[in-house]
Amino acid sequence: MKKHLFLLLLLAASLATSTHLNAQVKFGVKAGLNLANINSGGDEDVLDGLDPKMTPTFLVGGVVEFGLTENLGIGTGVQLSGKGFKLEEEDEFGKYSIRSNPLYLQVPVSINYQNNGFFASFGPYLGFGVGGKNKETFDGESDTYDVEFGDGSNEDDLYSPLDYGLTLELGYAVAGAVRLSASYQLGLANALPKTFKDEGYKVNHQVIGVA
Repeated sequence: MKKHLFLLLLLAASLATSTHLNAQVKFGVKAGLNLANINSGGDEDVLDGLDPKMTPTFLVGGVVEFGLTENLGIGTGVQLSGKGFKLEEEDEFGKYSIRSNPLYLQVPVSINYQNNGFFASFGPYLGFGVGGKNKETFDGESDTYDVEFGDGSNEDDLYSPLDYGLTLELGYAVAGAVRLSASYQLGLANALPKTFKDEGYKVNHQVIGVA
C-alpha cells in the first residue's frame, strides 16, 4: 500500500518538476460534493438484478495548474475522493440496505482550457484505495464497518485497491481564483477484487461532482 501511495505522489511531483520552469504555476485547494454510484457489467451480475443508487460523499485535496498559453494549461494534484453506492431491498424477511463509501487517494492529470472565466478540463486519473466505511441496515438495526481493499483472498475484501478512469469538468471562475464546477468521473478499472474478476464479475465507479 505504501508503495502505491509513493508512486501516486511521485507522479504529481514529477509533473511539477518538469514544467514549472517554463510555465505559470498556480496552487489551490479543491473541495466539494460527490454523488457516487457503480455500474455493473461483465459475464455475471454481481448485484443479482438489484438497482444501485447514488450515495453522497466528498472530494477534497490540492490542485496545481501549469499555464502553457493564455488559454491552455495542464492540471494535476492529490485528492481524497469518495466513491461507492447504495442498495435497498425489501422482501418477506424484512427491509435491507447497504451504503458503501470507499475512499481513494487520487492523482488526476488534465488538459485545461479557459476563456472569459469559463473553463473545461479533461484527462485521466489514477487512484488507490485508502479507507472508507460500509453501513448495513436490516429492519432498523445497523452495523458499520471498514471498507477492505485487496485481491479477494480475504473474505472481507470488497474492492480492488487500484482505480483509474477519465474525468470531464466544466466550470466558471465566479470571483478571481474562486471557481464553481461540475464534473463526471468514469471509472475504467474493474473495482472488484481479482477473485471476483476471475469469475466474470465487473463493477465500475461513476461519480458526479460539484465543487
